[in-house]
Amino acid sequence: MKPTRASRITIADIAKKADVSSATVSNVINDTGRMTEETRNKVRAAMNELGFVKDYTAARLRTGRSKLIGVLIQNIANPFYGEFSATFEAELSKHGYLPIMANIGESLDRQAAMIDEVIAHGVAGIAISPVAGTTPAALENIVSRGLPFVTFVREVNGMHCDFFGADDHHGAHLAAQHLLAKGHRKLGVIGGLASTSTGEHRLSAFMETVNHNHDSAIELFTRRCTPSRDNGRNAAIELITEHPEITAIFCHNDIIAMGATAGLKSQGREVGKDIALVGFDNLPEAEVWNPPLTTIEMFPKSIGTEVARALLAQLDGRHVGPLVNRRPPVLIERDSSRFQLEPQKASVS
Repeated sequence: MKPTRASRITIADIAKKADVSSATVSNVINDTGRMTEETRNKVRAAMNELGFVKDYTAARLRTGRSKLIGVLIQNIANPFYGEFSATFEAELSKHGYLPIMANIGESLDRQAAMIDEVIAHGVAGIAISPVAGTTPAALENIVSRGLPFVTFVREVNGMHCDFFGADDHHGAHLAAQHLLAKGHRKLGVIGGLASTSTGEHRLSAFMETVNHNHDSAIELFTRRCTPSRDNGRNAAIELITEHPEITAIFCHNDIIAMGATAGLKSQGREVGKDIALVGFDNLPEAEVWNPPLTTIEMFPKSIGTEVARALLAQLDGRHVGPLVNRRPPVLIERDSSRFQLEPQKASVS
């Protein structure tokens, strides 16, 4: 007889149904111990028939270990974080962990509040893409508790901890080389926030590569903005209105580049035909954008897997960190940068 919804299904109920010991049921629930696959499947079938759902709160009280992982990101609506989250969750779920996600935008106050919140929910560890202006002191509430944590995408200056992201410097270097090689000498840049590692590294690397070219004809015009389509649109309009001689623009990320496409179009410029445009991230949308967007691939799915594995290593006592992995990015050339002037050889720094 299947217990009513009001009744609490126990290990003993499952053991009786499956005709096994309570210890065997416990091992199946916690994915421990040795048994045949036939026995494991028999216990799982009994659990399903009885409508058993594991109580993680009770399990944490018994074992002292949580199966929740806090994940703090800028904006879940950004497809980059969607790709990251898919592989991050898949890797954690293999080991029985469940991520709980929170948007923190670019607010230090919200970041602090969400750190407190996930800690209050008893998370076993935290993965965080820090907001602009984050310092080691801003993460002290995590460190002081000895919680396993990993930063990703953005680094925190002076913070000795695991980090996984892209080599932003090299990615921007590739973008600059690409545009210079197509003969562009009047260049625009729409950079990200100055108080983030990504914003600093991408802009500085692009400028360094351009300056290394030692060409007196080169002019560089810059704007910065918080990454969004609206901000990208507005920044592109400002750049092209004040400097109509610009023939190519490099954007901090694809979201900004997509907004810039609309902004340029509103000013009578056609991306790929009379101005070149390069983004950064290689979002799924970039390939089907109009025109398809030249961009820098930074492999968010691989980063998601690596962050999850680093957290699991800390949780299992296998940590040998801090681990720092800045994955080499790749330029993906598409139609948005096909417009070129007289091709010239760009210097390689």
